[in-house]
Amino acid sequence: MPAPLHLPGSYIKEAESLLRKACVIASPSLREDSRVSFISGYLKENGIPFTVDEAKNVIIPYCDDGTAALDVYAAHTDVVFPDTEAFPLREEGTMLRCPGIADDSAHFVAVLIYALAFHRERPRTERGILFVCNSAEEGLGNLHGTRTLFQAYGSRIASFTSFDDILGRGIVSKAVGSERYRISVRTEGGHSYADFGRPNAIAILSTIIARLYRQEAHGATYNVGTIEGGTSVNSIAGNASCTYEIRSTDEDELMRMRKSLEAIIGSSRDDGWELTTETIGIRPCAHGADTGKLERAAEEIFRRHGLSVERLASSTDCNIPLSQGIPAICFGLIYGGGRHTREEWVDLSTYPEGLQAGWEYILLVSSDQAPC
Repeated sequence: MPAPLHLPGSYIKEAESLLRKACVIASPSLREDSRVSFISGYLKENGIPFTVDEAKNVIIPYCDDGTAALDVYAAHTDVVFPDTEAFPLREEGTMLRCPGIADDSAHFVAVLIYALAFHRERPRTERGILFVCNSAEEGLGNLHGTRTLFQAYGSRIASFTSFDDILGRGIVSKAVGSERYRISVRTEGGHSYADFGRPNAIAILSTIIARLYRQEAHGATYNVGTIEGGTSVNSIAGNASCTYEIRSTDEDELMRMRKSLEAIIGSSRDDGWELTTETIGIRPCAHGADTGKLERAAEEIFRRHGLSVERLASSTDCNIPLSQGIPAICFGLIYGGGRHTREEWVDLSTYPEGLQAGWEYILLVSSDQAPC
């Protein structure tokens, strides 16, 4: 049967109610169990079949016969914050404030609502569909959820759409690849007065960081995100470490920056201290994926709603399919701001339009007149 072109208002009200319940649930990367339990309970309550895989992805199949090609619509359940206790939710008119509410709570709720609507309305589709609330997109989660999904379904996935970002910002169709490292220095250390003059791990690391920041970026970016080490104010630091990342849409630029890092580390070595680097995360660049069909579908819907169709580059779950030559794009379904801060907010009055735009996009990409 054909699906209603306009997402019925009952689903939008359900999404708004569900968002208030879901956004307060803490969900650090690789520890998304509480949200997985919440999502599982919601799906069971509504009689929707699903599975939870080893990576804590909640996978909701629609018309999947086990062999046919699949369109995937996904949003991640983790947030950047390490909290394990519930987040505070504040409402100020149509504004909802809660850590992670835009990135990506409002979007995995949208995935659940789309799954609910598909299982109730039973639209015909050209291919099977997987609605996925995936894990480990943020930080050192290293896209573990999406990697695991593609290991399981491989070449069966014909297209991948991630709901992430901010409504109206445009269409993410380019992958920003990244490499992340932990740089560590270890020395003998000692007493700040009695052993004055011994190598200090913090001072050595600071010199390395200063050299990193004298690099020419060209088509890449770099950042030192965290620094830690030392024992006390009256101790010569015996250890220090930092986390460092490089980013680019160009794999050659990533390689250039990697070689620059290796050169800086190599020339900083000395018999008086131990210096090591550890790879802690890799996000691949794109490799020849044709995103044209998905971009055109999103553009058609966005123009209909008066939204920006600007093409953007970002680091998202789409990096995995794009690196495998599989079409993938990403866009947002709600307007908001303050992402990755504890003052993150969304404007709930924009959610109906965003949900509607996402619904129309899914129907345009996946619908067909033949029964699935």
